[in-house]
Amino acid sequence: MKTLAALFGFLLVASTVSAQHGKAPNGYYPQGYSGDIWTGIVSSVDDTTGEFTLTYTKGNKTETFVGIPEVGYLVAPKDGPERPLKPSDIHIGRTITVFYMSVTKKIDGKKVTLNTVFSINSIPNNKVGRRDFMAF
Repeated sequence: MKTLAALFGFLLVASTVSAQHGKAPNGYYPQGYSGDIWTGIVSSVDDTTGEFTLTYTKGNKTETFVGIPEVGYLVAPKDGPERPLKPSDIHIGRTITVFYMSVTKKIDGKKVTLNTVFSINSIPNNKVGRRDFMAF
């Protein structure tokens, strides 16, 4: 079990290694979080819709993840004051790990799954909010 935890920690830290879906390490997370994380290469961003796409390819198999930053996701750029995260702040071609919660909603009579991202490993969220310790 310790070996597995060490391997998982290494994969999170190594920016050149990708492993699409996984479980978050123990830590402080929002209430209701089930531990879902996703690692991939940023393949597209859209400031109009607020979405960004991660892609993971292994051999001839490709998987994608579409996420949207949570409302109030704040970043602190080096050259200015705190401001909301825009998808264009996430650089295309970069490998990132996102911590997210999925919600299924009915939009125009169709079931749609929305992946709300509350944390990105390389872009800290400065939003103040309740976080609880959870062990996965």
